[in-house]
Amino acid sequence: MAQMNEFRTPEGVDVDVSDDVDGLRRWMIESVIPMLPEGDEPHVESLREIAPVVALRVEQARESMLERHVNDFGAEALDNELRQKRLVLVLGGGGGSGLVHLGTFALLKELGFTPELIVGSSMGSVMGLMRAIDRSYDPVSVAMAFPKSVDYNTIFRPFSGFSRFGFPGAFHLNIMRLAREVFEQLLGHSMPRFDELPIRLEIVTTGVRKGFRFDDREYEQSSDLSLTPLALRRKLKLFFGAVRQLSKNPRLLTQVVFGAEDGTEHFPVIEAAGFSCAVPGLLNYDIFHDDPDTVGPLEQLFDRHQLLRLCDGGVINNVPSKVAWESVQRGSIGVRNTHIMAFDAFAPLSKGRNLIWIPIQQIARPAVVANMPYSSYHKTFRNPPSPLQILVNSYSKLKQIIQDAREELEADVPYIRESLQELPPYGVWGGKK
Repeated sequence: MAQMNEFRTPEGVDVDVSDDVDGLRRWMIESVIPMLPEGDEPHVESLREIAPVVALRVEQARESMLERHVNDFGAEALDNELRQKRLVLVLGGGGGSGLVHLGTFALLKELGFTPELIVGSSMGSVMGLMRAIDRSYDPVSVAMAFPKSVDYNTIFRPFSGFSRFGFPGAFHLNIMRLAREVFEQLLGHSMPRFDELPIRLEIVTTGVRKGFRFDDREYEQSSDLSLTPLALRRKLKLFFGAVRQLSKNPRLLTQVVFGAEDGTEHFPVIEAAGFSCAVPGLLNYDIFHDDPDTVGPLEQLFDRHQLLRLCDGGVINNVPSKVAWESVQRGSIGVRNTHIMAFDAFAPLSKGRNLIWIPIQQIARPAVVANMPYSSYHKTFRNPPSPLQILVNSYSKLKQIIQDAREELEADVPYIRESLQELPPYGVWGGKK
């Protein structure tokens, strides 16, 4: 209750309740929070002693709020919001490392929790889409839907020099080819748009503003499909150079959130995910058609933000917890009482593993840290697969990735279960009045 600012009534009207809880909030900050020192053991005996006072303060604030807003909402509506935290997932990027998110979906399904909002960046956007297409998630069906016969030559094509909306890269990312196969197997029909998803999804991309300079020809010269060690080093050099150049020009970068930005409500989700996964200098994603429902919103976005190109969401915000928190505060899912769980699959933790990515991880890290206060729970995976392991050509390998992620989360299961458990009705504790 002390965290409330706005409350949505049963009629769908947002009511400002910040003044109603201001006294309770200030008292909690001054009297209770000091008993819960960050990084240290709580003062359990002191908390037990002050618990009756907390109950009395809550009772007074609740009764005052209900009396003041008697014409807006009743006790049942207020208690329904306060008793149940809705689950929000934030899924970070990292190429093949992002496959660990499938493990979180499997665990949460096992625990009986369904997200109301998912926010994804880069590979996290693709994984988020896999979860958002159906409220009743089936881990086995999703794993089986991943194409087992697709090779790198099918997904990655030589960069032709065509760059309309996407930042150039050594390869074109043919994500549509992969998506069609997955969605046909899972849904039996074409790919969805944002407003058609049963779970709300928002996808973060990086907008590069006008004024940033690049040369398409530099990437076109490195657009052969050879993946020899020498050729791979050349392509990664372009990638590292592009990311460093972008990170040095933060004034020319802006965050674009598909599914939340005006005009993107009916945008094709996989197109947004394509832009969010378009690693600058390495992978280019672009629109090769003139569908007005796709091109029109993009042109509006480019005009509104004065954009030059779009690229990987991880460049500006790889674990976008603040985006999720702001979405909740805007009332995107109706309630504000949420448990925001953020998952980072791309952090420089494992010594000796994936050392080549550490410079990029270090560039992304400050934004990740800045987003942490906006999540209720932040998990950094210590043993994710390689970022290059985007395609998994066997069910057994994917099953192992899911199991490994599931085991990393095992120690936190009691906390997750307790945090999302529905509280008993107001005035009832342990079945007794």
